[in-house]
Amino acid sequence: MPYPRLAYSSTEGCDASVLLNSTPGSPSEKESIPNLSLRGFGTVDRVKAKLEHACPGVVSCADILALVARDVVVLTKGPYWDVLTGRRDGTRSVKEDPLNNLPPPFFDATRNLNQFFIPKGLDAKDQVVLLGGHTLGTSHCSSFSDRLYNFSSASMADPTLDKHYVPRLKNKCKLFA
Repeated sequence: MPYPRLAYSSTEGCDASVLLNSTPGSPSEKESIPNLSLRGFGTVDRVKAKLEHACPGVVSCADILALVARDVVVLTKGPYWDVLTGRRDGTRSVKEDPLNNLPPPFFDATRNLNQFFIPKGLDAKDQVVLLGGHTLGTSHCSSFSDRLYNFSSASMADPTLDKHYVPRLKNKCKLFA
């Protein structure tokens, strides 16, 4: 059963538009600040090349990303689920789109989750799946160091952070003290 084409805002949802390269005068999503730490583009290119050789025009890069995301979760001892295929690759990739359509690194999910995602057509279950699907990855000290050092006049670190995890984070983010 093919996956329906979803009409999300500018980034068009899971359409692999982040894989598209920039063209002269038109920087792509790869060059957007939230995406600068993304890796694995070469791996996706190699998988796509092999699939194209075996069955040309059948498997999209968007499906490859969805399948790889599932497989990474499984390899890290997470659950397995069937991935519906049939996504179409995006043909538009604009550097500003992630800035305008992704929550910023200082996003407070407790207070701002619904106000950010409901206008995009995502209900509570969609939000849990989306956030859960983005828990495997890397965060950069610059995105959260303000919560480790001089958080407020009453607290050096954000008191909502796990008190046992704060020292580990501070050890990794010494340069931001």
